[in-house]
Amino acid sequence: MDNFKAFRQKVKHIVNNSNYGAKVKAEKLAPIVRGWRNYHRFCKMDGSRNSLYHIETRAFKVFNKEKKLNRYTSKTLLDKAFPTVFHSENKHINVKGNKSPYDGDLTYWSERNSKLYDGNTSKVLKRQNHSCARCGLKTTSQERVHLHHKDGNHQNWKNNNLEALHESCHDYAHMSKGTA
Repeated sequence: MDNFKAFRQKVKHIVNNSNYGAKVKAEKLAPIVRGWRNYHRFCKMDGSRNSLYHIETRAFKVFNKEKKLNRYTSKTLLDKAFPTVFHSENKHINVKGNKSPYDGDLTYWSERNSKLYDGNTSKVLKRQNHSCARCGLKTTSQERVHLHHKDGNHQNWKNNNLEALHESCHDYAHMSKGTA
């Protein structure tokens, strides 16, 4: 929490400094705020303790007091001073109970690894009970899963045309057909 206090003090010092105009303040704030947000982009920062809302509101009031600026130009300067940064929380899924990759429970681990895939691959893996359509073995984290188009038409994304294969099985399927 000390780092947030130091960050907040740094931002407040720039916002409250009367030697700078609003444009200079926005230019000085942008790299500091962007750096803070980039550093914390994988953390859960939605609490009020870590919110920049109050600092942003204070900056808007200070920017808006300048005679040359109206609220619209103040808002554009505020957007420049507090840039948005893409963020996503670490959405790690905890391992259940006393499970281990070495306990031999391939069903649990293949289902867990299928969550790494999205969209069609995930749907096809569920339909195939997390097994390869070619060899019948469960999918593991050691080998990637590929979607294979049964009819060879890569534009046909219908569910009945797709099957999930191990990467090596997929390569073998294409070699046996004589197509690349």
